[in-house]
Formats: sequence, C-alpha cells, structure tokens
Amino acid sequence: MMNPNQIEQFVRSVYDAQKAVIESQGNDDPAHFQHAQNMVYQAKQQLLEVDKTYNGTEEEKKVLHAKELLRQLEETQHAIEATDEF
Repeated sequence: MMNPNQIEQFVRSVYDAQKAVIESQGNDDPAHFQHAQNMVYQAKQQLLEVDKTYNGTEEEKKVLHAKELLRQLEETQHAIEATDEF
C-alpha cells in the first residue's frame, strides 16, 4: 500500500509543473521553458514511483487524473519547443 502523502506529493508536483508550463507559455524566455521542463520531468519521475505502488479507488482516481494532466503538460512542452527555438 502506498503512503497517501506520496500521492499528494505527486499530485502537487503535477500542479506545480502545470503552473510552470503556463508561465513558460507567457514568457518567450529559455529560462522559463527550462524550468517548466524540469518540473515536468520531476513529476514524471514521481509518477514512475506512484505507478508501482498505488491501489484503491480514491488513490486510483487521483493518480489517473494527475497522469492525464501530466501527459497534457508534456504535449504542451513539446509544442512550445517545436514552435520556439530553445
């Protein structure tokens, strides 16, 4: 069974990554883009750990929601990278 704090930390990490991606979209600055990349990467690493151990209905809902958001953030970062030359 997974520690509920680990799930909450993962979900918080995804929302922090979301904030960084949104900020990087509003700034034509490589530093903002790199920060967002790092935040998405960090959330992705936490996802790998969470994926191994979560179970239960409520945990599953939180993890699946955060996974989908993280997937969308990665797609956004790839689109930004493709349109800007960072």
